[in-house]
Amino acid sequence: MPETTKAIELDANDFKLNDYDNLRIIMPAKPTLSEDDVDAQLFEYVLSGGKQIQSIADLDDEWVQNNFEGLSTIEEVRQAIKDQYDHDLEFEYSDLKYKTCADSLIARLEGEVNENILEHDIDIARKSNLARLDEMHISFEQFLREEHLTADQYEKKLRKDVLYQLKLNVALDLMADVLNMQVGNHELTEYLSAPNPEKFLKEIREKGMVEEARCAAVRVKVMRRAIDTAIVTEEGSENKASELKPEPAEDDDFEMPNFDKMPIPKIRDDYKDTIQIERI
Repeated sequence: MPETTKAIELDANDFKLNDYDNLRIIMPAKPTLSEDDVDAQLFEYVLSGGKQIQSIADLDDEWVQNNFEGLSTIEEVRQAIKDQYDHDLEFEYSDLKYKTCADSLIARLEGEVNENILEHDIDIARKSNLARLDEMHISFEQFLREEHLTADQYEKKLRKDVLYQLKLNVALDLMADVLNMQVGNHELTEYLSAPNPEKFLKEIREKGMVEEARCAAVRVKVMRRAIDTAIVTEEGSENKASELKPEPAEDDDFEMPNFDKMPIPKIRDDYKDTIQIERI
């Protein structure tokens, strides 16, 4: 295998999917916010309100006008709490659906991952992570302490994450081939997140990375389609037995920070900035 400082992709010809139909996934029902939940949020204001605020009943319209910009009544505050909850829930639900669809797609993949490619890409990811930590003036030891990880746990997680991404990429490539998915140059920034689209396009042209970016964009396009067309069964429904639920992630909740310098494609459509209730 030739020496390279870039990650190496798996050859899609060495793999196949055992199913190319729409994904079938199980998702939990979206929880709803009760009035008691809203009261619990308001109680946080009671705790920080000082002696003049002893209970939720003390949170009246005058208190709202003195403490919130753009809100006049306590009912508006209650509605703002509900709106914030719905916004955050939609964001988290979208992330969960993406992960569940990705797990389901990987479960369809058949073929053996080349160990040399895997080890090479792990080494590239390791060096990239260390370089980024160095830019942030954070030592590797400090990073491990802050993330409550041992060096062995870090290596285990690194291997797992690199293997997962390799499998997902090749699965998306196989789907793209079957679906004949293509992305033109004018569509690249529709699928790849870039704060400054013109600067991004100029940069990838100068670095000869247009085709690499196009490949990433096609994968995003395929993943979006997979998510949009997934047949969803609500967790606990009668049809649950006929569905295959992806296996949950192993061990802890730690997720390896993404230190790649290459613009990261967003699978999910962009969302507006989180709406925050601003205190005066």
